[in-house]
Order: sequence, then C-alpha cells, then structure tokens
Amino acid sequence: MRLVVCCLLVCSVGVSADTRIGFGSCFNQDKSAEIWKAIGGSNLNGFLFLGDNIYASRNFSRAKLETAYSKANGVIPWDRLGPIQATWDDHDFGRNDGGADFSERLVSQRLFWQFFGPRMDVSKPASAGVYNSATRAIEGNQVQIIALDTRSFRGRLKPTLIRNTPGAERYVPNSDESQSMLGETQWAWLEDQLSMPADIRIIMSSIQVIAEGHGWERWGNLPHERDRLLDLLKQRESSELLLLSGDRHIGGVYQIEHGNERFIEATSSGLNMAWSQSTEYLPNQVGTPIRGNHFAVLVISQSGLERVTWHADDGSQLSSFRFD
Repeated sequence: MRLVVCCLLVCSVGVSADTRIGFGSCFNQDKSAEIWKAIGGSNLNGFLFLGDNIYASRNFSRAKLETAYSKANGVIPWDRLGPIQATWDDHDFGRNDGGADFSERLVSQRLFWQFFGPRMDVSKPASAGVYNSATRAIEGNQVQIIALDTRSFRGRLKPTLIRNTPGAERYVPNSDESQSMLGETQWAWLEDQLSMPADIRIIMSSIQVIAEGHGWERWGNLPHERDRLLDLLKQRESSELLLLSGDRHIGGVYQIEHGNERFIEATSSGLNMAWSQSTEYLPNQVGTPIRGNHFAVLVISQSGLERVTWHADDGSQLSSFRFD
C-alpha cells in the first residue's frame, strides 16, 4: 500500500461506476462557506462528517448551538452529498476538550440527532451518546462504517505541566485505568459490530487514534484505552480496516505496528479551520501534512479501496494517494 497524506472514509450506496465518498471535519459556521460549493460540485456518492461539524463550545448555550446548526444547514449542499454519516467532536459537543463531566451534553446530543438523524440511514443505537453504524454494498464490497463517540463517556485527561511543550502541548498520558474513552456500553456495542461480516471496515474517531508525538487530544492520552481498541480491532471478523479522524486542523496519514498488524489512520481536518502555520511532522506520519483548508474524496472500485484525493476550497487538487 503506497500512502501519501490525509484521510480516508466510506459511506454510500452501490453505484454502477466507481463510488466517490467525500469526508472532512472542522467547519466554523461563522467563517467562509466557500468549500461547500466545491464539495457540492464534486459528484459525490456520500459524505462523512468527522466532528467539529459546527462551532458552539465558547459560552455554550442551547440557543447558540441551535443558531450554529441553522447557519450550517443554510450552506451545506445536502442534495449533492449523497448518503451521510456523522459523529461529533468537542466544538459541537459543547465544551472544548470536553468529556463525560460536561453537564449540558444531553442538550447537545438531542440537537445532534435532530440535525443529522433524519439525514442518516442509521438509527440512534442507545439512549446516550451519538455512536452509530451502517453497512452498505459499495461496488460489490460490504462496507461497514462505525462512528465512535469519544466525548459522551470519556474520562479525565492529565494536563501537561508546561503548556506548549513540544509533544506535551496540552496533555500527557494518563495511566489511571479507571478512565475510559468510550464507556463500557459503547465498548460492548463496538465488539458486537466488529463480529459482523464485512469486506471493508471504516472506524470514525473524532480524535486521532494512532498518531504519536503530540500532546493535543488523542487516544494516546489514555494509553490503556488505545491498546484496548487496537487489540479489539485485531479480533474483528476478517476485513480490510481504515481508521479515520479529524480534530487537528491538518490532514495526514499515520501508521503503527501493533500485535503484528499494521494499522493505518487518515486524518482530515480543516474544512475552513486549517492550521496554516503548523510545522508539525510526527514520528509515525507518512508524507507531508496538508495545512490549508481542504476536503477529501475516497474512491472505491470493485477491487476495493482505490485512491484518495484532497482538494482546496476552490476544488483544486492538493494531493493524492493510490492503494496498490
């Protein structure tokens, strides 16, 4: 498999030609919506929202969240995206870097489902959280898309002693094994999902799973939970596997060896909130990161995962890779 930068994902129905799935994260409804014009003109067969789908975490209120969703609704070209699937991150959850201790999380959960639920062909799987899944026939492949909720049940993170220290900018690993990323109900649900037959599985996590070398939010902040996830993924029914994430305001591809299996993660983050001044290059990153506003397109053919391209907000291609 030859890799260049950025992110992968899946969500669609079978079509007669190659299937084109768009994906991205980090859209601030109060900034330019130009990128949605390019996305709407990209002949997509589906779109995955990876989190931070709107920004309403500063001075959170129900009214502010409703207004943010209303603004986003007015610029997203729903009729040109195809089937969608979504999860959330902190800024649409309602608290920056927030977790299970956010007291207003049920308010944001209800509004998430009101906004995305009618547009997804998945149903709310539980009374708490936004995790969901769907399996679709795409070019003769059974593709399972699993969207995790890394906010509703997440335990405490361990703050860094010196902020902005490279590799420990905000957090350092917390070895307290009582702190969970998903909560036991979601863990049990995920195990059940991974026992289902599929040719390709796409795991959507709003925060990065295997990216190493930074101290922002990531699964590595709860290392016992990251190991638990990778161990569980190894036990899945036989299938190809791709990890997707957002959050970071850059695009990139990462890889890691765990238990004699290579895991690949693709991050796409920055529909209109890219970190243009980033100089980051992480130890397990592959290729050069994308630092400008972007979205990505995954192409699936009858032979499986074909290629991914990344596009600027004017639609021009920034980079690409092909699966060999």
